[in-house]
Amino acid sequence: MSADGASGAYWDAHTHLSAGAADLCELDLRGAATPEAVTAAVAFAARSTPKGRFIRGWGWNGTWPLRDVAADNPVFLARRDGHAAWANPAARRALALDPEAPVVGEEDFDAARRRLPTLSTEERMSALRPRLSELTTLRVAAVDDMVESWGPEVYARLKDRGELPVSVGLWLPEAISENDAEAVRRAFPAGERPLAAAGIKIFLDGALGARTAALSVPYADDPGNAGRLRIAREEILGRVLRWAQRGWPVALHAIGDEAVSRALDALERAPRPRWGAHRIEHAQVVKRTDLPRFAAAGIVVSVQPGHWRDDLPFLPARLGERPDVAVHPLRSLARHGARVVLGSDWPVSSWDPEAVLAAAADRARGDEATDAASASAWYTPGPR
Repeated sequence: MSADGASGAYWDAHTHLSAGAADLCELDLRGAATPEAVTAAVAFAARSTPKGRFIRGWGWNGTWPLRDVAADNPVFLARRDGHAAWANPAARRALALDPEAPVVGEEDFDAARRRLPTLSTEERMSALRPRLSELTTLRVAAVDDMVESWGPEVYARLKDRGELPVSVGLWLPEAISENDAEAVRRAFPAGERPLAAAGIKIFLDGALGARTAALSVPYADDPGNAGRLRIAREEILGRVLRWAQRGWPVALHAIGDEAVSRALDALERAPRPRWGAHRIEHAQVVKRTDLPRFAAAGIVVSVQPGHWRDDLPFLPARLGERPDVAVHPLRSLARHGARVVLGSDWPVSSWDPEAVLAAAADRARGDEATDAASASAWYTPGPR
Protein backbone atom coordinates (compact mmCIF):
# COMPACT_ATOMS: atom_id res chain seq x y z
CA MET A 1 0.00 0.00 0.00
CA SER A 2 1.36 3.37 -0.92
CA ALA A 3 1.54 6.21 1.57
CA ASP A 4 -0.39 8.67 -0.57
CA GLY A 5 -3.77 8.40 1.11
CA ALA A 6 -5.05 5.79 -1.34
CA SER A 7 -8.60 4.56 -1.00
CA GLY A 8 -9.02 2.10 1.85
CA ALA A 9 -5.90 3.25 3.71
CA TYR A 10 -5.80 4.52 7.29
CA TRP A 11 -4.10 7.37 9.12
CA ASP A 12 -3.08 6.67 12.72
CA ALA A 13 -2.98 10.13 14.25
CA HIS A 14 -1.10 9.23 17.44
CA THR A 15 1.73 6.73 17.72
CA HIS A 16 5.11 6.39 19.37
CA LEU A 17 6.35 4.47 16.37
CA SER A 18 10.10 5.12 16.45
CA ALA A 19 10.50 5.10 20.25
CA GLY A 20 8.16 2.14 20.65
CA ALA A 21 9.99 0.12 18.03
CA ALA A 22 13.26 0.78 19.86
CA ASP A 23 11.75 -0.12 23.24
CA LEU A 24 10.30 -3.37 21.91
CA CYS A 25 13.42 -4.54 20.08
CA GLU A 26 14.49 -6.53 23.16
CA LEU A 27 11.60 -7.70 25.37
CA ASP A 28 8.00 -7.28 24.24
CA LEU A 29 6.00 -8.01 27.39
CA ARG A 30 2.62 -6.80 26.18
CA GLY A 31 1.34 -10.37 25.94
CA ALA A 32 2.66 -11.45 29.35
CA ALA A 33 -0.45 -12.36 31.35
CA THR A 34 1.20 -13.06 34.72
CA PRO A 35 4.20 -11.86 36.74
CA GLU A 36 5.68 -15.30 36.28
CA ALA A 37 5.57 -14.82 32.50
CA VAL A 38 7.46 -11.54 32.84
CA THR A 39 10.17 -12.98 35.08
CA ALA A 40 10.51 -16.01 32.80
CA ALA A 41 11.06 -13.72 29.82
CA VAL A 42 13.70 -11.73 31.72
CA ALA A 43 15.44 -14.91 32.86
CA PHE A 44 15.50 -16.23 29.30
CA ALA A 45 16.97 -12.97 28.02
CA ALA A 46 19.60 -12.97 30.75
CA ARG A 47 20.95 -16.34 29.59
CA SER A 48 22.08 -14.79 26.30
CA THR A 49 22.93 -11.27 27.50
CA PRO A 50 26.53 -10.46 28.49
CA LYS A 51 27.05 -9.71 32.17
CA GLY A 52 26.55 -6.03 32.92
CA ARG A 53 24.54 -5.26 29.77
CA PHE A 54 21.08 -3.73 30.17
CA ILE A 55 17.98 -5.82 29.53
CA ARG A 56 15.13 -3.56 28.45
CA GLY A 57 11.48 -4.38 28.01
CA TRP A 58 8.08 -2.82 27.48
CA GLY A 59 4.67 -3.97 28.67
CA TRP A 60 4.91 -4.65 32.43
CA ASN A 61 1.39 -4.08 33.74
CA GLY A 62 2.43 -1.76 36.57
CA THR A 63 0.87 -3.63 39.50
CA TRP A 64 2.70 -6.94 39.69
CA PRO A 65 5.66 -7.18 42.07
CA LEU A 66 8.52 -8.81 40.19
CA ARG A 67 11.47 -10.94 41.30
CA ASP A 68 15.00 -10.12 40.26
CA VAL A 69 16.03 -13.08 38.10
CA ALA A 70 18.93 -11.35 36.34
CA ALA A 71 21.19 -10.15 39.14
CA ASP A 72 24.16 -9.79 36.78
CA ASN A 73 22.27 -7.43 34.43
CA PRO A 74 20.53 -4.11 34.93
CA VAL A 75 16.84 -4.66 34.04
CA PHE A 76 14.49 -1.80 33.10
CA LEU A 77 10.92 -2.74 32.19
CA ALA A 78 8.66 0.11 31.09
CA ARG A 79 5.06 -0.01 32.19
CA ARG A 80 2.65 -0.56 29.33
CA ASP A 81 1.34 3.02 29.47
CA GLY A 82 4.85 4.45 29.06
CA HIS A 83 4.66 6.48 32.29
CA ALA A 84 6.66 4.34 34.75
CA ALA A 85 8.97 1.33 34.95
CA TRP A 86 10.26 -1.51 37.13
CA ALA A 87 14.01 -1.55 37.70
CA ASN A 88 16.03 -4.26 39.43
CA PRO A 89 18.79 -3.35 41.94
CA ALA A 90 21.51 -3.36 39.28
CA ALA A 91 19.52 -0.92 37.13
CA ARG A 92 18.78 1.32 40.08
CA ARG A 93 22.50 1.53 40.82
CA ALA A 94 23.42 2.18 37.19
CA LEU A 95 20.78 4.89 36.79
CA ALA A 96 21.36 6.53 40.20
CA LEU A 97 17.80 5.81 41.33
CA ASP A 98 16.40 5.26 44.81
CA PRO A 99 17.96 1.91 45.79
CA GLU A 100 14.90 0.95 47.84
CA ALA A 101 12.25 1.72 45.20
CA PRO A 102 11.89 -0.83 42.38
CA VAL A 103 9.12 1.19 40.74
CA VAL A 104 10.35 4.23 38.83
CA GLY A 105 7.45 6.65 39.11
CA GLU A 106 6.19 9.10 36.54
CA GLU A 107 8.18 11.98 37.99
CA ASP A 108 11.48 10.12 37.40
CA PHE A 109 10.66 7.90 34.43
CA ASP A 110 11.58 10.19 31.54
CA ALA A 111 14.88 11.23 33.07
CA ALA A 112 15.79 7.63 33.89
CA ARG A 113 14.90 6.51 30.38
CA ARG A 114 17.19 9.15 28.90
CA ARG A 115 20.08 7.74 30.96
CA LEU A 116 19.71 4.25 29.49
CA PRO A 117 22.41 3.15 27.04
CA THR A 118 21.49 4.56 23.64
CA LEU A 119 20.97 2.53 20.53
CA SER A 120 22.83 3.46 17.38
CA THR A 121 20.99 4.96 14.42
CA GLU A 122 21.41 1.68 12.54
CA GLU A 123 19.95 -0.28 15.48
CA ARG A 124 16.97 2.07 15.59
CA MET A 125 16.47 1.69 11.84
CA SER A 126 16.58 -2.08 12.22
CA ALA A 127 13.95 -1.89 14.95
CA LEU A 128 11.69 0.26 12.76
CA ARG A 129 11.77 -1.78 9.55
CA PRO A 130 9.53 -4.66 10.72
CA ARG A 131 7.09 -2.21 12.30
CA LEU A 132 6.79 -0.26 9.05
CA SER A 133 6.16 -3.51 7.23
CA GLU A 134 3.47 -4.39 9.76
CA LEU A 135 1.76 -1.06 9.16
CA THR A 136 1.65 -1.56 5.40
CA THR A 137 0.17 -5.03 5.93
CA LEU A 138 -2.54 -3.41 8.07
CA ARG A 139 -3.17 -0.83 5.29
CA VAL A 140 -2.03 2.06 7.48
CA ALA A 141 -0.73 4.62 4.98
CA ALA A 142 0.17 7.46 7.35
CA VAL A 143 1.04 7.93 11.00
CA ASP A 144 1.79 10.80 13.32
CA ASP A 145 4.78 9.89 15.49
CA MET A 146 5.41 11.61 18.83
CA VAL A 147 9.14 11.36 18.32
CA GLU A 148 12.16 11.55 20.59
CA SER A 149 14.87 14.03 19.61
CA TRP A 150 16.69 11.34 17.60
CA GLY A 151 13.61 10.36 15.58
CA PRO A 152 13.97 12.73 12.60
CA GLU A 153 17.48 11.48 11.78
CA VAL A 154 16.37 7.84 11.82
CA TYR A 155 13.45 8.55 9.51
CA ALA A 156 15.63 10.66 7.22
CA ARG A 157 18.05 7.76 6.79
CA LEU A 158 15.20 5.39 5.95
CA LYS A 159 13.70 7.90 3.53
CA ASP A 160 17.04 8.41 1.76
CA ARG A 161 17.35 4.64 1.32
CA GLY A 162 13.83 4.29 -0.06
CA GLU A 163 12.73 2.36 3.02
CA LEU A 164 9.89 4.53 4.27
CA PRO A 165 6.66 3.04 2.87
CA VAL A 166 4.43 4.96 5.29
CA SER A 167 3.98 8.74 5.48
CA VAL A 168 5.18 10.05 8.84
CA GLY A 169 4.26 13.32 10.53
CA LEU A 170 6.90 14.31 13.09
CA TRP A 171 5.57 15.77 16.35
CA LEU A 172 8.75 17.01 17.99
CA PRO A 173 9.39 17.03 21.75
CA GLU A 174 9.00 20.34 23.54
CA ALA A 175 12.60 20.11 24.80
CA ILE A 176 14.00 20.53 21.28
CA SER A 177 15.66 23.89 20.60
CA GLU A 178 14.02 26.38 18.28
CA ASN A 179 16.96 26.16 15.88
CA ASP A 180 16.83 22.37 15.72
CA ALA A 181 13.06 22.41 15.24
CA GLU A 182 13.36 24.89 12.38
CA ALA A 183 16.07 22.74 10.81
CA VAL A 184 13.68 19.77 10.85
CA ARG A 185 10.91 21.90 9.34
CA ARG A 186 13.16 23.14 6.54
CA ALA A 187 14.39 19.64 5.78
CA PHE A 188 10.89 18.13 5.90
CA PRO A 189 8.29 20.84 5.18
CA ALA A 190 4.75 20.41 6.43
CA GLY A 191 2.57 18.46 4.02
CA GLU A 192 5.47 16.74 2.26
CA ARG A 193 5.46 12.97 1.77
CA PRO A 194 6.64 10.64 3.06
CA LEU A 195 8.19 12.71 5.88
CA ALA A 196 7.07 16.06 7.27
CA ALA A 197 7.30 18.23 10.37
CA ALA A 198 3.88 18.23 12.04
CA GLY A 199 4.20 20.18 15.28
CA ILE A 200 5.38 20.26 18.89
CA LYS A 201 4.18 17.89 21.62
CA ILE A 202 3.83 19.04 25.26
CA PHE A 203 2.74 16.90 28.25
CA LEU A 204 0.27 18.42 30.69
CA ASP A 205 -0.57 15.40 32.86
CA GLY A 206 -0.18 11.65 33.29
CA ALA A 207 -2.54 8.67 32.96
CA LEU A 208 -5.75 7.45 34.56
CA GLY A 209 -4.33 4.02 35.28
CA ALA A 210 -1.61 5.51 37.47
CA ARG A 211 -3.96 8.15 38.96
CA THR A 212 -1.67 10.88 37.60
CA ALA A 213 -4.11 12.35 35.06
CA ALA A 214 -5.12 15.77 36.40
CA LEU A 215 -8.76 15.78 37.52
CA SER A 216 -10.84 18.66 38.84
CA VAL A 217 -11.90 16.53 41.84
CA PRO A 218 -10.07 13.71 43.63
CA TYR A 219 -10.09 10.15 42.38
CA ALA A 220 -12.98 8.16 43.81
CA ASP A 221 -10.62 5.36 44.85
CA ASP A 222 -7.91 7.71 46.18
CA PRO A 223 -9.70 10.63 47.88
CA GLY A 224 -6.53 12.54 48.71
CA ASN A 225 -5.31 12.60 45.11
CA ALA A 226 -6.62 14.48 42.07
CA GLY A 227 -3.57 13.77 39.94
CA ARG A 228 -1.41 16.70 38.97
CA LEU A 229 -0.41 18.99 36.15
CA ARG A 230 3.14 18.38 34.97
CA ILE A 231 3.48 22.11 34.24
CA ALA A 232 2.44 24.80 36.72
CA ARG A 233 -0.89 26.26 35.67
CA GLU A 234 0.53 29.76 35.27
CA GLU A 235 3.31 28.48 32.98
CA ILE A 236 1.22 26.57 30.46
CA LEU A 237 0.35 29.50 28.20
CA GLY A 238 3.96 30.65 27.97
CA ARG A 239 5.13 27.15 27.04
CA VAL A 240 2.50 27.01 24.29
CA LEU A 241 3.23 30.51 23.00
CA ARG A 242 6.94 29.73 22.69
CA TRP A 243 5.99 27.60 19.69
CA ALA A 244 2.64 28.98 18.57
CA GLN A 245 4.11 32.45 18.05
CA ARG A 246 6.58 30.89 15.64
CA GLY A 247 3.72 29.37 13.65
CA TRP A 248 4.00 25.82 14.97
CA PRO A 249 0.98 23.63 15.71
CA VAL A 250 1.05 22.50 19.34
CA ALA A 251 -0.30 19.18 20.61
CA LEU A 252 -1.04 19.02 24.34
CA HIS A 253 -1.24 15.66 26.10
CA ALA A 254 -4.25 16.13 28.39
CA ILE A 255 -6.16 13.16 29.80
CA GLY A 256 -7.96 14.38 32.94
CA ASP A 257 -10.67 17.04 32.84
CA GLU A 258 -8.52 19.58 34.69
CA ALA A 259 -5.72 19.14 32.16
CA VAL A 260 -8.15 19.37 29.24
CA SER A 261 -9.62 22.62 30.58
CA ARG A 262 -6.16 24.12 31.00
CA ALA A 263 -5.16 22.94 27.52
CA LEU A 264 -8.21 24.63 26.03
CA ASP A 265 -7.46 27.83 27.97
CA ALA A 266 -3.97 28.01 26.46
CA LEU A 267 -4.79 26.99 22.90
CA GLU A 268 -7.76 29.38 22.71
CA ARG A 269 -5.31 32.24 23.35
CA ALA A 270 -2.59 31.00 21.02
CA PRO A 271 -2.33 32.27 17.44
CA ARG A 272 -3.47 29.82 14.81
CA PRO A 273 -0.55 27.89 13.29
CA ARG A 274 0.83 28.48 9.81
CA TRP A 275 -0.08 24.91 8.88
CA GLY A 276 -2.19 22.19 10.43
CA ALA A 277 -4.03 22.84 13.68
CA HIS A 278 -3.44 22.87 17.41
CA ARG A 279 -4.46 19.60 19.02
CA ILE A 280 -5.36 18.05 22.33
CA GLU A 281 -4.21 14.47 22.64
CA HIS A 282 -6.32 11.84 24.48
CA ALA A 283 -9.03 13.99 26.18
CA GLN A 284 -10.30 10.97 28.09
CA VAL A 285 -12.25 12.96 30.68
CA VAL A 286 -13.83 16.22 29.50
CA LYS A 287 -16.13 18.59 31.35
CA ARG A 288 -19.43 18.76 29.48
CA THR A 289 -19.19 22.55 29.60
CA ASP A 290 -15.87 22.31 27.72
CA LEU A 291 -17.19 20.24 24.80
CA PRO A 292 -18.17 23.24 22.59
CA ARG A 293 -14.78 24.91 23.05
CA PHE A 294 -12.87 22.60 20.67
CA ALA A 295 -14.83 23.61 17.59
CA ALA A 296 -15.08 27.26 18.60
CA ALA A 297 -11.28 27.59 18.71
CA GLY A 298 -10.51 25.27 15.80
CA ILE A 299 -8.73 22.78 18.08
CA VAL A 300 -8.48 19.21 16.83
CA VAL A 301 -9.09 16.47 19.38
CA SER A 302 -6.94 13.38 18.84
CA VAL A 303 -8.41 10.35 20.59
CA GLN A 304 -7.55 6.67 20.83
CA PRO A 305 -10.67 4.52 21.02
CA GLY A 306 -8.71 1.49 22.20
CA HIS A 307 -7.94 3.22 25.48
CA TRP A 308 -11.60 2.98 26.46
CA ARG A 309 -11.25 -0.80 26.42
CA ASP A 310 -7.86 -0.58 28.14
CA ASP A 311 -9.36 1.51 30.96
CA LEU A 312 -12.56 -0.49 31.52
CA PRO A 313 -11.19 -2.69 34.33
CA PHE A 314 -10.53 0.30 36.60
CA LEU A 315 -12.48 3.23 35.15
CA PRO A 316 -15.61 3.07 37.38
CA ALA A 317 -13.47 2.85 40.51
CA ARG A 318 -11.22 5.73 39.45
CA LEU A 319 -13.96 8.21 38.56
CA GLY A 320 -17.04 7.16 40.51
CA GLU A 321 -20.16 9.14 39.69
CA ARG A 322 -19.19 12.15 37.55
CA PRO A 323 -22.27 13.38 35.63
CA ASP A 324 -20.40 16.63 34.94
CA VAL A 325 -17.93 14.95 32.58
CA ALA A 326 -17.95 12.96 29.35
CA VAL A 327 -15.68 9.92 29.71
CA HIS A 328 -13.78 8.73 26.63
CA PRO A 329 -16.02 10.98 24.54
CA LEU A 330 -16.61 10.45 20.84
CA ARG A 331 -20.22 11.17 19.99
CA SER A 332 -20.31 14.09 22.42
CA LEU A 333 -17.34 15.73 20.69
CA ALA A 334 -18.86 15.20 17.26
CA ARG A 335 -22.23 16.53 18.38
CA HIS A 336 -20.54 19.76 19.45
CA GLY A 337 -18.76 20.14 16.11
CA ALA A 338 -15.23 19.17 17.15
CA ARG A 339 -12.87 17.87 14.50
CA VAL A 340 -11.90 14.39 15.69
CA VAL A 341 -8.97 12.29 14.51
CA LEU A 342 -8.33 8.73 15.62
CA GLY A 343 -5.14 6.96 16.58
CA SER A 344 -3.81 4.08 18.61
CA ASP A 345 -1.06 5.38 20.94
CA TRP A 346 0.95 2.33 19.87
CA PRO A 347 2.68 0.51 21.55
CA VAL A 348 0.44 1.34 24.51
CA SER A 349 -2.57 0.00 22.59
CA SER A 350 -3.15 -2.00 19.40
CA TRP A 351 -2.76 -0.20 16.09
CA ASP A 352 -4.76 -2.76 14.13
CA PRO A 353 -7.38 -0.57 12.39
CA GLU A 354 -10.06 -3.20 12.89
CA ALA A 355 -9.50 -3.02 16.65
CA VAL A 356 -9.45 0.79 16.69
CA LEU A 357 -12.63 1.13 14.65
CA ALA A 358 -14.43 -1.61 16.57
CA ALA A 359 -13.64 0.12 19.86
CA ALA A 360 -14.98 3.43 18.51
CA ALA A 361 -18.31 1.89 17.48
CA ASP A 362 -18.67 -0.58 20.36
CA ARG A 363 -22.23 -0.24 21.66
CA ALA A 364 -20.95 -0.97 25.15
CA ARG A 365 -19.62 2.60 25.10
CA GLY A 366 -23.23 3.69 25.51
CA ASP A 367 -23.93 7.27 24.45
CA GLU A 368 -20.32 7.81 23.39
CA ALA A 369 -20.26 5.06 20.74
CA THR A 370 -20.01 6.46 17.25
CA ASP A 371 -21.25 5.02 13.98
CA ALA A 372 -18.90 3.11 11.70
CA ALA A 373 -19.00 5.72 8.94
CA SER A 374 -17.91 8.53 11.26
CA ALA A 375 -15.15 6.43 12.78
CA SER A 376 -13.81 5.54 9.35
CA ALA A 377 -13.87 9.19 8.24
CA TRP A 378 -11.88 10.18 11.33
CA TYR A 379 -9.32 7.45 10.63
CA THR A 380 -8.39 8.11 7.00
CA PRO A 381 -5.41 10.11 5.71
CA GLY A 382 -6.07 13.79 5.35
CA PRO A 383 -4.55 17.21 5.92
CA ARG A 384 -2.65 17.50 9.16
